[in-house]
Order: sequence, then structure tokens, then C-alpha cells
Amino acid sequence: MYMPSHFASDDPDLIDEVMRRYAFATLVGTDADDLPFATHLPVVAERASEGGWRIEGHVARANPHWKWLEQTPKALLVFQGPHGYVSPSLYDQKLSVPTWNYVAVHVYAEVTTIHDAADKDALLKRLIGRNEPGYAQQWRDLPEDFQQKMLGAIVGLRLVPTRVEGKFKLSQNRPATDRARILEAQRAGSAIEQDMADWMARLTGAN
Repeated sequence: MYMPSHFASDDPDLIDEVMRRYAFATLVGTDADDLPFATHLPVVAERASEGGWRIEGHVARANPHWKWLEQTPKALLVFQGPHGYVSPSLYDQKLSVPTWNYVAVHVYAEVTTIHDAADKDALLKRLIGRNEPGYAQQWRDLPEDFQQKMLGAIVGLRLVPTRVEGKFKLSQNRPATDRARILEAQRAGSAIEQDMADWMARLTGAN
């Protein structure tokens, strides 16, 4: 993605936090006609002991995306963090225009599809463990034939990142007085804007 240097970060801890907190991601690949195709899905990103991440998710077997990924096993996974409008009325310089601040991580990855039932069951348990640990026992207690039917209806995905980009566009290019007003406006805004204010305070020193 377009990456001005003052918005870029390769800090693995920040990138990991984005992938964990905003784990409903957009998986982008190409279809049979080589046109873009996207699937929205929850994923689990885990730091690998050797560095980098292992990312897992699944799609419905009825979704043709997994077949195209087997043919071209490369994809872009987009994690969208908080975002919001920034009014030029908050700037000292009146010859200014509106903008949009946001947090995003792009992961370019090699993709492997998972068809083995036991592997998919383990993948689902990791997803359950991340989102609702209390449901794990209920899943285990479901009838075996029902579990197998549900597992047969999905295809697991494992992504190994080849490049990761973190973009934190939080008015770093504005003077401190502008950032202070932006931060105040965001803190008074929606829950998403308040989330963005927290990122801005942490990464730009605005207060």
C-alpha cells in the first residue's frame, strides 16, 4: 500500500496487536478470470518461534475462493483498525483540506488449504480459544456426526507471511497544536474514534 515514511511502522509488537485486536480480516486473491476476489473472515494470528507469524482461518466449502487459492496460493490479508474523518477546522493553517486517519496492516502471504478433519478441528479450537473459550466444551460435546458434518462444510486456510506492512496514519505530519485538537475531537467522538485516539496518544505523544 502507499506508505509515506512518517506513517509506516515495522514494529512487530504493534503489528501483532493490530492483527489480534482487529482479527476480522479481508482476504484478497484472484478468481478464475484473474480478477480480484475478497472474502471476509475471522483469523487467528500467532507469533512463530522462529519469527514472523502463522495465521489461520477458514472459509465455507461452498465459497470458490479456496479453489482459486489452490491454483494461485498467494494472497493479501488486510486488517483494518480504527479510522475516522479529520476536519481541517482543527488545524491552525486554514489553507487545509479534510483527511481520514486510520490504522491498517497488510499481510502478503503464501496460502495452504487444509482439508484434514483433525487439522480443521484443531484450527477451530484455536479460533474458539481466542474468541469464546467457554464454548470449547460445548463444541466437544456435540454429536460426532454433527461435528464431522460441520467440519466437512469448511476448508481451513494457513497463511505464512512473506511481507508485512503496518500503516498508522495518525496525523504525525501535523504540528503538535493540531494533533492536540484532533485528539480532543476524537476522544469526544464515536467508540471507533475513541479507539483511534488511544492509538494516536500512544504513537504520536499527543495529549
